[in-house]
Amino acid sequence: MSITGTARGGGVTAEVAPGGALRGLELTAEALRGGGSALSGKILRAVREAAAQANERARNAVTAELGPLDDAELTRLGLGREADLAERAEETTPETWRA
Repeated sequence: MSITGTARGGGVTAEVAPGGALRGLELTAEALRGGGSALSGKILRAVREAAAQANERARNAVTAELGPLDDAELTRLGLGREADLAERAEETTPETWRA
């Protein structure tokens, strides 16, 4: 099973594995408008959102297999949560993966 998260915005699409490893990055002409500073912000935002999504999916898959784990244990596994992104990411997790 491969778990990833994907986020799109401003012409940037990022695909990220749990723990934050970048697996893919696509940029459109729209993303390139506005210069390097704007582009780097769009990329970082997309990567953060995709990582939160991938981590949330992985957290659900791990707890479904191992049973409940607390946040500290999941963080040690590289599956930490960013509070502002976790709720949005949870909405993208398939119901069948939820513990």
